[in-house]
Amino acid sequence: MVSALTTTRLLASQMALQLLQTPDSSQDSSSDPLLDDDSSDLSTLPSQSQASLTNMLNGLSANQTDSSATSQSDPDMTSSSFMDLLKQNLQDAAKSEGKSGQAQAMLDALDNGTLTVSDPTKGISIKAWDTDADSAQGTTGTTADTIPTADWNDFLKAHLERGADATFVKNSDGSFIDKTTGDEAYFGQVGSQYYYITWPSAASAANATTSDVAASDETSA
Repeated sequence: MVSALTTTRLLASQMALQLLQTPDSSQDSSSDPLLDDDSSDLSTLPSQSQASLTNMLNGLSANQTDSSATSQSDPDMTSSSFMDLLKQNLQDAAKSEGKSGQAQAMLDALDNGTLTVSDPTKGISIKAWDTDADSAQGTTGTTADTIPTADWNDFLKAHLERGADATFVKNSDGSFIDKTTGDEAYFGQVGSQYYYITWPSAASAANATTSDVAASDETSA
């Protein structure tokens, strides 16, 4: 069962996503200001959503860039300590969700080396790794890749795919879809910090496996 602490940690990210996809009843969904790349502010959102979303997402960005406030409790995302924490969180969630949930899909991607963790507020992204794997023994950290720096508001608008009704598209396991890559996506916390986590969709993973098998057969022949 999901603990009270885990539930509390998920509330802020869930609320942010709900507010981002809340349509204004006075507008047609096709004119949602959050879909407008030329929109420079949130002024056309319903007032309650506007205030809540602005405060929440600005707060997320401010909290994440204030490293002095979290350095004592949260491991750096490039460290093995962070990977241990990430894996433990996913294992706990998988026990509740079952084998068909997104946590298990993320664990499988972690095992395959295809799970990517990003923090746009710091402009970094990294391939997660399983610290228990033989190949990872002795690895205490690795170097992150550089990505464009953005606040959570702009980043989520740019990455999460929406349907015709302006709500975020979800896969059967509850994950979102990254419209820039087609990968499955999750937005939430590891420790007290927010991260954007992606992994190949089931279809992409199956195609990759088929391609690997075909290439192996050609080499053998």
